[in-house]
Amino acid sequence: MKNPFNKFYHVPNSKEFLDIAFKRGMKSSAQVSQNAPILIKAKKKESKRIKVAIEEIIDRILKVIKMVPIIDDLPDFYRELASILVNIDELKLTLGKINGILPVLRKIKREYIKKLNRIEAPKEGDQLRRAAFGRISSIINKQNKNLEYLNKIRGRLREIPSIDYTMPCVVVAGYPNVGKSSIVKNISTNKKIEVKEYPFTTKKLYMGHLEIERRFDKIKIQCLDTPGILDRPMGKRNNIELQAILALRLISDLIIFVFDPTISSGYSVESQIELYNEIRYNFSKEGQIEILIIFNKMDLARDSEIQYLREKVNLKENEYYLINALTGENLDKLISDLKERYRGNE
Repeated sequence: MKNPFNKFYHVPNSKEFLDIAFKRGMKSSAQVSQNAPILIKAKKKESKRIKVAIEEIIDRILKVIKMVPIIDDLPDFYRELASILVNIDELKLTLGKINGILPVLRKIKREYIKKLNRIEAPKEGDQLRRAAFGRISSIINKQNKNLEYLNKIRGRLREIPSIDYTMPCVVVAGYPNVGKSSIVKNISTNKKIEVKEYPFTTKKLYMGHLEIERRFDKIKIQCLDTPGILDRPMGKRNNIELQAILALRLISDLIIFVFDPTISSGYSVESQIELYNEIRYNFSKEGQIEILIIFNKMDLARDSEIQYLREKVNLKENEYYLINALTGENLDKLISDLKERYRGNE
């Protein structure tokens, strides 16, 4: 399904709300006979202005509320990822506060239209409309903090990748700076993934696709680049790492674990092995989800480093891929094997 927060668009601040509403209110005109008394015209005109301004604000607030899906109704992946990215309780509370001003605005509309019906001079109509606009401004300005909060968090939620539950999902995992992003960039359609030479460049989930031609049709598999994970207790992992853990736990059909046998990543081989074992024991669903192993940075790795890692992980020659993710060297074998794996389901 598409990211349920995809339509969480720009949220106006209080000034934007009021400027739009009052401008439309002041431009509106009531249908009144040309021959009607001035007092009647004043009543109709100012009533229309108040009504249009308040209804404009109410409509826009309702649109803001409807842009945010009901969190508790979302699939597990989206619901849990949203709770990692933002404080869901605060989000619900904020929406509740904004929704709470709607009956107040409706009451003001009724109150001032009733007052306008009782005026005895045209200038009283202008005074009442100004008073109504003042009360409206006070109410909306008090919500500015909530409106700005919603606009602040929407960017994080809109960046959640769309997951198609009918497609297989290959999750690429490992320590920071081991080459995960370069691998996904090279094997998938997503060429916009940022690759840099320092850890924690990837701070969110990135989705790409690998297209596979079969005998009678074409299929796509999803390739998910995840932020780096450190070998430490779950309670000490930050929100960036937890996104990767969530993807491994909920949407992986195949896991690609990337090792850096060298010291260039800044993390020891032993730490990487500990993380690999954690993923193997906790996220392969008792062996039901296979893990493909990659040794990256073949241009930098010494034979002794590769041999040491092989022995530590207990791998035979044909049980891992030795590649250079930056240049794409030897990735053709991984791509070929992925295509063969999923082509076999035709």
